[in-house]
Order: sequence, then structure tokens, then C-alpha cells
Amino acid sequence: MKRFINYFAFTLITIITFVICLNIKFVSAGEEYPFNGIINADALVVYSDLKDENEITQLAYGTRVTVVGANEKGNRYQIKFDGGTYGYVSSNFVINVDANTLTTDYEGVEAYRTYCDSLKATGFVESYCPYLYYLHVKHPNWIFTPNVVDVTLEEASVREKEKVSLQTNNSNYWIYKNGEPFVNEYSPSGNYYYIKEEVISSFMDPRNSLFESTIFQFLNLEKNLDAINDVALLKISGENGNLKSFHNEFMSAANSVGINALHLMARSRQEGANTVGYSPTTGTFTTTRGLFNPDGRTLDGFYNFYNIGAYVEQSIGYTSSIQRGLAYAAGYLSDTGCYSVDENGVSFYDITKCEPLTYQRPWNTPEKAVVGGGEWIGSRYVKKGQNTNYFQKFNVSNYAASAMFTNQYMTNAYAPTAESLTLQSDYIAGELLETNFEFVIPVYKDMQDIPYQAVDKSNDSKLNSIMIDGNLIAGFDKDVVEYTINALTANEYIDVTATVSNGGATLEGVGKYDFVDGVANILLKVVAEDGVSTTEYSIVVTKVVPEVNITINDIVSNMGVKVDDNYMYGISPGMVVNTLVNNVVTNKGTASVVDVNGVEKTSGNLATGDKIIIKGTTEEKSYIIAVRGDTNGDGKVSINDFVMIQSHILEKYILVNEKFIAGDVNYDDKISINDFVMIQSHILEKIIL
Repeated sequence: MKRFINYFAFTLITIITFVICLNIKFVSAGEEYPFNGIINADALVVYSDLKDENEITQLAYGTRVTVVGANEKGNRYQIKFDGGTYGYVSSNFVINVDANTLTTDYEGVEAYRTYCDSLKATGFVESYCPYLYYLHVKHPNWIFTPNVVDVTLEEASVREKEKVSLQTNNSNYWIYKNGEPFVNEYSPSGNYYYIKEEVISSFMDPRNSLFESTIFQFLNLEKNLDAINDVALLKISGENGNLKSFHNEFMSAANSVGINALHLMARSRQEGANTVGYSPTTGTFTTTRGLFNPDGRTLDGFYNFYNIGAYVEQSIGYTSSIQRGLAYAAGYLSDTGCYSVDENGVSFYDITKCEPLTYQRPWNTPEKAVVGGGEWIGSRYVKKGQNTNYFQKFNVSNYAASAMFTNQYMTNAYAPTAESLTLQSDYIAGELLETNFEFVIPVYKDMQDIPYQAVDKSNDSKLNSIMIDGNLIAGFDKDVVEYTINALTANEYIDVTATVSNGGATLEGVGKYDFVDGVANILLKVVAEDGVSTTEYSIVVTKVVPEVNITINDIVSNMGVKVDDNYMYGISPGMVVNTLVNNVVTNKGTASVVDVNGVEKTSGNLATGDKIIIKGTTEEKSYIIAVRGDTNGDGKVSINDFVMIQSHILEKYILVNEKFIAGDVNYDDKISINDFVMIQSHILEKIIL
């Protein structure tokens, strides 16, 4: 009979297990894992789950990660980063470094060592070789030219500080001024932040960009001007884009100054001009936005396809970046004495009064704006030694006419990469990728062997707990920094301990404090990992000598839990440590919790096997905790507990002590199919234990 019952139970368990498994998503591999990856986005969101519901952080461009797996569709990677944190990201923005570098000889081209030595002879350093050899094998016609920079990458990043911004909500990357994030006031959407030099280094280190799609930020924009066709141009504008009508104008602009036409068109698209109705390209700005030039003149009838001169300058009345850009296009930023008024009362640039405006201004037609703006870019940047997208953002070129770190076109750290991705996709569309392109790549002084990556140093300067004589302060909240409490003690001092919210933070002020006239004043200071953010906690403790003897039984009997000899149960899964400790404090006792290894536990979920030590006035007692349903002691109820209950029922593995109590979820002193079904219902969220 027993065998029949076990068989029936096993069959039922198998069916229920199958039902539960239908509700669990598994990560499956679509290629070989693990592999080394690199973040290829401005600030890639990392989630704790595959549903993209809980954001952990954002990782900046160039951050190195380990890809440990992928979901079944392959559109999500599970990554390990920051020394051991796991999360999920879009696979579209992670490059497989292992698959895009090469250090072994490849048949049909020079040996790796030979090619690397030839690169080093021109000025490259050893750490560039694995990237460039792979690209050389794949594209033998490509030429790589070093631009040896006479500053270190670290020095360059410091010089670029407050000149580089990034659209990210990762506050660990931000610069702070007067305790507030330093926002780039010129950014169009207002959510660009100036970033720390170590993050800037990640964007500036060329080795983070020596991949097939991102290397085009180093493309020499003065060469290969004939590598263009209608298909490549159409790839940028699309069939319905605003720029489709101006292909010839972009070609004309490029030819007039001898620079790459795709670069000009990609720059214009990057600035938003491919969007139909984009204000600087409509000619109706004043009518639609209601903004005039500060002196009252209309900005209708003017165009600016590259947002040249477009930034906020409130000191002279420009509250909108587009407003100022159109004022430049109109020539209003020149000497006002150069203007006359026609019979309709409209001002115009009067060539009889002044020398003509440069770059075909005023840009009173779209065509003049495209061609004249292209000439402006070519003559002020490309033809002045800043002949790559990279050098237009980070002016470190030895050949630039302007001083280093000046005359930089944009502040967005990711802009060179974004335009690089556009150029590469254009050349692919036009079947032009095997052109003998030249890439001019900076090599910094004294480069370290390992590429730089953004350091995600936390600004968390909060505490997770404060304990007086081993007891958690009742009502503790990390955001509350002042406390006034009573301490029930006959001692002349108290012992203060605390735990930080982020492990990289430092804590000052813990230790013993003497009572002075019955009062102890405590000051705890937390300095965040970033070394900037600080929080101070002030606690005033008044000594109270106990007059009434509070027993363990007095405390426990009012807590709403169950106790049996050395065990405490009746605790629901998900209850946190503070809840149980505060329950003891409410009943005039003190308590602390340790895990199964005896390590103090001040936060997180209670787990089966944890131990709570309760103190009354004169006595102390410890109880081993049994969390309802948590048979394996991980602080939650999952498929693992389900299997352990199954094994106990089938007598394959016998649960004892606190694990038995945890498995007896209906508290009838046995573990049966009824407990099994209750566990299953909890996992499927039909009931809550």
C-alpha cells in the first residue's frame, strides 16, 4: 500500500513539476560562452531580469564585460561586470572582443608578428596589434596611420573635463558642482551631464573603437572622396527623410572644399536635420516657435542644417540653441551696421555696407545652408588638421591648426561613434567597404597595456544599519540622519557599529562612546566610493537603567510568531531582518540576527537556518529560524524547495530540524502532499505562504 501511495504521489508531483516549469524562463546559448565583450553604446542599460523591468545601472561605452550566456532569441545577453555583478543587456550593443581580435597567424597575409612589428615601426604600440591585425585580415586594403600624441591619455582626459557630456542617468559618471550634478546647459534635451575624466578616458581610448563598425570615427575625411554612390547617400536619408532632396547639395559642398560627402550628410543627420519638420530646416522658426532675434528681427526664412553656432547664450538674449543657430545663419551675429531695411520693413544683409558674410551666408535657402555649412565644417575642421570625426570631438591631433583641446565641434562623448556607425552602414549599403580607406588613429604617450574603461564608482554614502550594543536602532531609515533614542543598560558606555549600503564606501565614528551625564552623542560619517559624496548620521542616546525585569517569554509571547524549544517559526517568506528585530524592540527587548555561518546579518530576507539572539533585562536566548516553505535556506520559496519536499515525501532525502519545520507549511507536524501542493500554489502565485 505504501508503494502505491508513493507511486501516486510521484506521478502527481511529476505533473505539478511540469506545470511549474512551464512558468520558468531559461537562458539558452546561441554561441560559445563565456566570451569577453565590450559595451558599444553611449550608456547601456543593465537589467536584473529578462523582462527589462528592474534597471541595475548603465554602463558607458568601452566598458569590458564577460558575456556568460544569451536568451533563446539571442537578443539579450547575460553579462558579468564590475567584478562579479550579473545582469541582462541588449545583445545589439555588445561587441564580442574575442571574435574581433586576432593574435595568431592567418593564411594569405603576413604573420601576426611581422604585421605587428610593421605597425610599431610607424608609431603604434603593441596593444593595438590584435585589433588592427584582425581588421587587416578582413580588409587587406585598409590603411592604418598613427597620429602620435605628445600627452598621455590621462592628461588628455583631464584637459577634456567639463568639455565632454553624456546622456546617462548613471550618477556615478557625473561631475558634481556645489553638490549638484553638472548639467550641460547647451544640450538639446537637458539630460546630458558632464562626466568624470575616467569615463572620458573610456571614450577617448582608441583601442575601445578598433572594431569594424566603430573604426570609421578615425576615417581620413580628406581621402577616398570618390567612394560614394546614390545607394550610400540614400542609406543616410532614407526614402522619406528630409535630406533626400539635398543629395546634390551635399556633393557640391564636399567637392567645393575637398572632403567626404557622406561625412557631411551623416553630420547633418546626427544634428537632426533628416527629420521632416525639424525647426532649423523649415524656414518658419519665428512663426512656429514665436521666437525672434533678441533685437526683434524675424528668424523665418533662414536655415541651418548642421546646427552651426547653435547653443544657448542667455547673456545676449538667446534662450534657445536653435534660435542662436539661425541668427548665425542669417548673419545677425555679425556687425549690426551691415543691415538695411527694405520697403516692407524687413532687414537684410546689405553688401554695400560691409564685406560679404562668409560661407555663403545668409543661409536663406536650404541649398545655401547645406553647401555653406559644409564649407564651414570643411574649412574650419577637416582642412585644419581635424580630419576625422574623432579629432573633431577630441582635438589632440598633432596636425591641427587650433591648439589642443580647443575648436571642438560637439560636447557629446558618443557623437564620433554614432557617426562612425552611420558611415560604416553607408559604405556597406553602397558595397564600398573594400575601398582602400585610410584611418588616422591617435596613439597617446606612455599608454598602459590594458584599454581604459569607465569606472562605475558609486556615490552611495548611506548606511544600511546602525546598531547600539548589537541591537538595530528601531525605525532606522538610511535617508534619516538624526536619531534620539533610549538605551536600556546599566553600563557606563555603549558600543556603536554600523554597515554601509555600498561596500566601497568608508565609515568613520564606530566604536565605544561613554555616557556623559547619562547622554552619549554619536556622529557617524560615510564617504562614498567616489570620494566626493558624504553623509553624516547624528544619534543622541540617553541611558535608561532598567527597573522592570523583562523576560524572554514576555518578549516572544507578544511577537506573533511560534517557538518550540530552540526554533522560531511562523515566519512568512520575504520577511526582512529589520522587521523581526523591530518586533523584539517593540516588546521591550533587544535582538540581533546571524546567518547559518554565524556572520551578523543586518539586512535582507530572513532565511531558514538564520539565528536570532534575543535579550531581556537579565537573560538571553537564541532561536534557529524556520521560514515557512524555505527548506533549502536561501531566503525564498522556489522550485528548489519544491523538489526538496518531493524528495522528502518519496523518502529520497529526509528533512530534519529547522528544514523539517520549514517544509511543514500547514504546521500539522508532518510533511505530506498537502504541503507540496501549498508550495506549488505559492510558486504559481495562487496563494501567499
